[in-house]
Amino acid sequence: MSSVHGVEVIRNGENDLPGMNPHPNPESPFKGGPASIFQGSTRLYEIQTIRSGSEHGFVEKTNIGYEVIPGHEALVSIIDGLYRGVYPNRSKRNPELTTERVLKSLSYPRTILLLASYQREPVGFGIFPRFYIGDEPVLYSSRAILPEHEQEGLGTFFLKRGIELHQIACLRTKKPLLNGVLMTQSAYSVLSLENLRRDGIIEKIQPFEEPYDKEGKRILYGVHALVFVSSAAIEDTGVSRGELIEVGINEAFTTPTEGTRAWNRYLTMVLRPPAGVGMSPQAGDVVYTRFIIPKRHFLG
Repeated sequence: MSSVHGVEVIRNGENDLPGMNPHPNPESPFKGGPASIFQGSTRLYEIQTIRSGSEHGFVEKTNIGYEVIPGHEALVSIIDGLYRGVYPNRSKRNPELTTERVLKSLSYPRTILLLASYQREPVGFGIFPRFYIGDEPVLYSSRAILPEHEQEGLGTFFLKRGIELHQIACLRTKKPLLNGVLMTQSAYSVLSLENLRRDGIIEKIQPFEEPYDKEGKRILYGVHALVFVSSAAIEDTGVSRGELIEVGINEAFTTPTEGTRAWNRYLTMVLRPPAGVGMSPQAGDVVYTRFIIPKRHFLG
């Protein structure tokens, strides 16, 4: 299990999380945000926190595509390079759609971006925009980590930190953050959620611990409409059919070892209802997963 020795120093005068000691590092590889230290399972990382504006992302959607907002060119280039490093074959197969996916992921307002570096080289990121489905704030999670830096605890840390920072931001709106969504083919993403549930960061996980309820379906369809690039259909189970067919299969996908926790979650993903949700990785399906977040009374 990894431990956290440091936490980002947040810009704009916002407070750090209660009980956590910041360790700012002025020698950061990217000048868009202050850095702090994260102790992974075997390596020490710098983590930077970069925020978009409340009215725009790092990229702007235009009538003809996407345009990088001045001042964010270096950041967008780093994220694009990391994405292509994680998915090299996908990037070669359909480079234009790959570019669209990257730019779209950076185009949402109210985005918190966490960038991990090892020995001053970027190795992974977490992108966490906050949507509003009706008047309900919903965090969306997108993470990518280079293969040689997986199993260090970065993905779980990214999501935990993204949740906490958006909870603080929601204090100003008087509307607590109670919902999050991620899209995945990976059983390990679900295990990451289960680890956060164990730590009390999240509560229920739909559709893996229970089916989507009425409120969950409203959030599911609202988020899917905002983030999908190519999808044949979205089902009540959370499965989006063929979402990765056009862009290319998930090269980071691996079938877990039989008999492990990850294997059991994988079976839930691929078996047909009622035993599972019926995702087909080979067909480019993904599962949109809702995680319910408890209200943080201590933050208020």
